[in-house]
Amino acid sequence: MGSRFDIPTEHAGVATVKWDLARRRYGCSELIPMWVADMDFAPPEAVREAVAARAQIPFYGYEEPLGTFVSTFCRWVEERHDWQIKEEWVAHSHGVVAGLAAAVQAFTKPGDQVVIQPPVYHPFFSVIQQNERVIVENELVVEDGKYRIDFAGLERAFAAGAKALIFCSPHNPVGRVWDRAELEELAALVNRYDVLVLCDEIWCDLTLPGHQHHPLAAVDGETAQRCVTFMAPSKTFNVAGFHLSNVIIPNRELREAYTQFLERLALGVTNSFAVRGAEAAYQYGAEWLEELRQYLKDNVEFALKELRQRVPEIKVIPPEGTYLMWLDCRALGLSAEELNSFFAQKAGVALNDGRLFGKCGSGFQRMNIACPRETLARALEQIEQALKS
Repeated sequence: MGSRFDIPTEHAGVATVKWDLARRRYGCSELIPMWVADMDFAPPEAVREAVAARAQIPFYGYEEPLGTFVSTFCRWVEERHDWQIKEEWVAHSHGVVAGLAAAVQAFTKPGDQVVIQPPVYHPFFSVIQQNERVIVENELVVEDGKYRIDFAGLERAFAAGAKALIFCSPHNPVGRVWDRAELEELAALVNRYDVLVLCDEIWCDLTLPGHQHHPLAAVDGETAQRCVTFMAPSKTFNVAGFHLSNVIIPNRELREAYTQFLERLALGVTNSFAVRGAEAAYQYGAEWLEELRQYLKDNVEFALKELRQRVPEIKVIPPEGTYLMWLDCRALGLSAEELNSFFAQKAGVALNDGRLFGKCGSGFQRMNIACPRETLARALEQIEQALKS
């Protein structure tokens, strides 16, 4: 019997970024899109039922926005991540990137230095630059076959006066799930230099089986006072269109500063459909999520095996979380522009240019493997055939 995740999502009639924009951008109607971090899977049935039930109520005006959503989310975090958070700690944003941009503006000043650790999610660059802050890059290093934090470089950045760190955990695009010892070492540095950490933990629920996410703010009480943590149902349940993220801020002064900033921009209201759907996901989606995590693990193992056999020139450090694979294509001997053209125009597979994630991403491509196994197999076969032709 096949998996529910072998069935691709129906998206006819919706102008999707992942599918429709990719085909327009590359001018290819048969392109397999493996770039934007949406999954090709339907969300849990409970989510669809909750949104549909709300739509049947013929009132689309103002309503009390949250109801029991916050308490449901808090239970989810405690059960899955062993972190007890108080309801009053939870604020919201219209997405993690929007929340990060708001936090950068609320907690730092123009000219302040903000650290990121490339290769890393590309909007981190823009939320710093576009708000007139200074990017400080502390590149990840590869040691013993894993991407790791350069703690010596990070300490130099903090000692030189960096005010904040945007921390990606689990990490996009390399797929690291930071272990407890690494987080404790990071926490010690953060506390020693009094640095604010904006923790992008949007992938927290999508660790692969065998790996456990640990929130940085849960390391100890002192660290929690310096953390603003962003979580969301969007990646977990494939509902990015809800534009709803949870912002956990234990420090009262920081929390008030953040919520006051949102109020100044009139961004304090959430969408009632999103809240209903997200609450249903957190309340009833655990079984669905466990099946998904196993399916993604199997997809990763399948892709690694196929790449070794079909395209051994492409190297991959196995991810521990997310549904992204960071492909090292440097052995193909192609420039970054040639790589983009090869994958899209010759192989018919749309990936993300590694340079989006920092200068150190040149020669890499990011692949989204959250798709039916049949789609993944077809994409890898097309890459192999394109190299042979």
